[in-house]
Amino acid sequence: MKKINIIVLIAFLGILSSCSYDRSPGAAMHDPNDPGFNYEFEGDMYFAVSYDPLSQWGNHYVKANKDSINLRLPVAGTIARGKSEFVYPFKNTTDDYFRAGKELKNPYDSMDSKSVAQGKELYLKYCWQCHGQEGAGDGPLFASGKFPAPSWKTYKSDYIRGIQQGRMFHTITYGKNLMGSHSSQVTPTERWKIIAFIKNLAWDGFKPEVKAEASADSTATKKAVKKS
Repeated sequence: MKKINIIVLIAFLGILSSCSYDRSPGAAMHDPNDPGFNYEFEGDMYFAVSYDPLSQWGNHYVKANKDSINLRLPVAGTIARGKSEFVYPFKNTTDDYFRAGKELKNPYDSMDSKSVAQGKELYLKYCWQCHGQEGAGDGPLFASGKFPAPSWKTYKSDYIRGIQQGRMFHTITYGKNLMGSHSSQVTPTERWKIIAFIKNLAWDGFKPEVKAEASADSTATKKAVKKS
């Protein structure tokens, strides 16, 4: 009787050990060529070893994954759904800087109060520290003297009034001179709205051609007064 009990106990332990057989990567009994279907109650079939998609494997046991990365790279040229505005065909070169000025157009009018208000809100988050709240170049970073201000003094300068908005977009995207890229902080849509605000600020809320006409009329009036 005792022999039968011992045989039953041994058989039970054998079955139990087969159910807890660990073949996961890193385990002492791991076999990369073992498909994991040798036992009906194999634990690996129900509790598969998972990997963080943004991590890398330390073991190079999978021939199909020579780079040891869990997250596959997208096909070249792939655009994530809803992210088409992030496709920017211009490179960070001088030629493309001027080409962007000629080919890119701001979809937001500098006279549209809603766009300008949204642009101002963004400007006061990301830009005023250098350029000042009113674009006078008196932000705390420039005022401290630690960073040299640009050659143009204010946003009301002829340079800012005349610069193409595509070039401004290119500058925000890639950075220029001491100004770094802000593409990780503001989306393409937000960049255009910031530019709309800057242009509105540069022309005192007038359209450029209206402001120019008003300036010409004012000059003519002053000359007429002097003559009289």
